[in-house]
Amino acid sequence: MTIVLSIQSHVTVGAVGNSAAVFALQRMGVETWGLPTVVLSNDNSRDHVAGPALSTDELRAIVDAMTGNGVLGRVDALLSGYLTAETGPVVLETAARLKELNPSVLYCCDPVMGDEDKGFYVPPEVRRFFGDRAVEACDVLTPNLFELGALTGARPETLTEVVDAARQLVDAGPATVLVTSVVCRDLPGDRVHMVAVERDRAVLVSTPMLEAVFDGSGDLTTAVFLANRLGGADLSEALGRTAASVHGVLRLTARMGRREPALVEGQDLLVDAPAVPAYDL
Repeated sequence: MTIVLSIQSHVTVGAVGNSAAVFALQRMGVETWGLPTVVLSNDNSRDHVAGPALSTDELRAIVDAMTGNGVLGRVDALLSGYLTAETGPVVLETAARLKELNPSVLYCCDPVMGDEDKGFYVPPEVRRFFGDRAVEACDVLTPNLFELGALTGARPETLTEVVDAARQLVDAGPATVLVTSVVCRDLPGDRVHMVAVERDRAVLVSTPMLEAVFDGSGDLTTAVFLANRLGGADLSEALGRTAASVHGVLRLTARMGRREPALVEGQDLLVDAPAVPAYDL
């Protein structure tokens, strides 16, 4: 049984952070242990938000207890999402501990920093953490187009520029960079695009644009992509399956008039959606 340790925020109501990733991974057959960095009533898009953050000492104590119980060495992959300047270093420490126990452990990092319509929603120290430390430490990196620009200092406007910027990150550390929410002047504007890049390969996938705004779609995309890679899918197959599953769930979510992924209602789409064709570039 493949095991993922997912270190992200947890919300009581909604499907963002671990509240999206843990369910999705488990539904796809991946045993997942959720370690919350913060426990909130809901995500920040609602009028009222409440809940405590775990301190770095508390997070380290949980990982220490896992080590003491002899279970940390069973982890096959580490997943991280939204981080603070304080929790980021604990995640990297945990990644290093996992790789000491098992060098083949995969670290998948979603560098949550912002997006095109909202700009940055993390402070400069978090941006520096991702750029200076997390990129070189991870094996899979999943920025959206805005975050790709923030990490590389580029502003990609064509598909070639997106691939070149992603390869710049590959050269810095991760074996795979998945760029989500890709918009380029040479790609159809009525579709949503993702580009996955490795040192010697780049793959593109597209799905129809949905006239809706979603919270947690990036968290879901990263989790589904990771599950597919851990299941043995190559880059093209993993990208095509991820696009199909996420689009299917979000299409259902839009029909229901919701913003957060309808994971329970659309759970079968995580495993049964026919893969969308993916094209080598």
